[in-house]
Amino acid sequence: MFLWLWPIGWSAFALPLAIASLRGRAPKWVRRRTTPWGIRVRGVALLVIWVGGLVVPLLRWSGLDTEDAAFLGFIVQVGFLMFAAGLMGGSQLGEWFYRRALQPKELDEMPSTAGGRRW
Repeated sequence: MFLWLWPIGWSAFALPLAIASLRGRAPKWVRRRTTPWGIRVRGVALLVIWVGGLVVPLLRWSGLDTEDAAFLGFIVQVGFLMFAAGLMGGSQLGEWFYRRALQPKELDEMPSTAGGRRW
């Protein structure tokens, strides 16, 4: 019974969030601080997490030995989670570089007064 409830519940929760992010839909507070491509990359990361959540039931349905399924499921889930974390981290880093590039150049062009007075 659990093997049927988990994919249905997980898909009902995670899949709409991932599809909405892929389409660029996000709360206003997220759209203010994130570019549209960053929201879409996070949508792809949510899809990867969704697939990772379906690994265990699919392996149990496959008919593999319990130990083999547990080992393979662990390795595949960790791989999916690391890939999703890399996507989200890369998106966040890209946002940081993007904001850095948009900062006003006036701060760089101001004359420095740190050298003291000229005598």
